[in-house]
Amino acid sequence: MTLDDAHPSDSLAQRDAETVIIAALSTELGAALGKTSIPTGNGGRVEVDGASADLTILVEAYAHQGALRGGQPKKLATDALKLTWIGRQVGAKRLILAVADERVEAYLRRPRAWLTQALTDLGVEVIRVDLDDATESALVAAQTVQYR
Repeated sequence: MTLDDAHPSDSLAQRDAETVIIAALSTELGAALGKTSIPTGNGGRVEVDGASADLTILVEAYAHQGALRGGQPKKLATDALKLTWIGRQVGAKRLILAVADERVEAYLRRPRAWLTQALTDLGVEVIRVDLDDATESALVAAQTVQYR
């Protein structure tokens, strides 16, 4: 599917970029990470963007480029809640929000923000991964279409 054929709200570019983020983080950490579905106590499942085979590392990837808008900050907080909750269930040692933009990273590291303190207190690391130019361009193009 090309960008022109995609529905305006399609997130293919984001999903592709999340795969790139997880691969880069795998290399950086020296641990194989892959998309994983973890069973919950109520018969449900939690999907995480990246996890080590032994579930000691859990990662949520966030590919957005640029300033956050609308419900995007809530998405990051929700991802952190998911990581901390399921991380406790499986005994994870590292919980990581992997982002791909310095403005998103800066939002999560605001010195006096409650979310920054909550991430610190809950042991959620924020790691920024640099994207290659092609992936970043595809994301920006997709976001432009989505915000029309």
